[in-house]
Amino acid sequence: MTPVPPNATLSLPGPQLVDAFGRRLHYLRLSITDLCNLRCLYCMPSEGIAKLEQWEVLSLEELARVARVAVGLGVDKIRLTGGEPLLRRGLDKLLAELDAIRPRPDLRLTTNGLLLAEKLPLLIRYGISTVNVSLDSLRPERYARVTGLGAPDGGRALERVWRGVEAALASGALTVKLNVVALGGLNDDEIGDFARLTLERPLAVRFIEYMPVGRHTPFQPQRFLPAAEVLKSLKQLGELETLPHRPGDGPAQRFRLAGARGELGVISALSSHFCAQCNRLRLSAEGLLVPCLFSEAALDLRPLLRGGASDQELAQALLQAAQAKPQGHHQGPASLHVAGCQMSRLGG
Repeated sequence: MTPVPPNATLSLPGPQLVDAFGRRLHYLRLSITDLCNLRCLYCMPSEGIAKLEQWEVLSLEELARVARVAVGLGVDKIRLTGGEPLLRRGLDKLLAELDAIRPRPDLRLTTNGLLLAEKLPLLIRYGISTVNVSLDSLRPERYARVTGLGAPDGGRALERVWRGVEAALASGALTVKLNVVALGGLNDDEIGDFARLTLERPLAVRFIEYMPVGRHTPFQPQRFLPAAEVLKSLKQLGELETLPHRPGDGPAQRFRLAGARGELGVISALSSHFCAQCNRLRLSAEGLLVPCLFSEAALDLRPLLRGGASDQELAQALLQAAQAKPQGHHQGPASLHVAGCQMSRLGG
């Protein structure tokens, strides 16, 4: 990836992460591992990719330090991603460090759900507010195909994921969301099935457009399903109540089926850009600070973290990355091209 220019000019109103276009960046996504126990077809090639050497991955202490410095610059929301974050050794220590940061940021986590039931007490203990579970099919044979597990492992894995979802909902201690990548000709006939889950459960289901991220994963244009098509399918279930946007909601358009306990969301990352409202910075597992999911620019924090840099110097690097955030990306349904850091190392 192209390095961020080391002499990027700063023009900041104060000690906060504000980009060159006036957007306040208060949401940090921390990828804490590149390891994953699935091989989802849109994320990683079936044969996988070479895993990072242990020394290449940021340590728990380094991750916590970046988080503390970022909070000092106005970050108030941190999401742990991967790879699969629940695979990270010492996760309890990292969560304890993040929980102790003051002011305390909103801590969230994205997982494939395979270890959710097992790790749920840990997440509750350290105050994770929201768990997003990536789940692209409710049908065992299809789930097996999407995740690369094959049969019969895919069916057993889906049962484990669903046990984790139900346990998280039953706990009442955190918000549970399902992230569904809408894939034309693959799971588009399940949109209604996912939506109906919200009728009886306090569950948020988010339908996300398929994106061409990561150079190691071939993009399949025939799988792209515009958000408008997802909405059309949802409206066939009945009238949709539009829900107001709340702080922390992110880019989702929110809806509710009549009488439903949960809610629905549609994220149109390609067909209708929300770049003007983007509030995110991402840190990859190996320490690349990425201003935009589709950007080729990145700033490597590892030399600073391991070279004796002060917190002030680390803060300056974060401010520099904020200034390098582009005004928008150039992806669209008619001009799709693979770009950006490998998803398995960066998260979504």
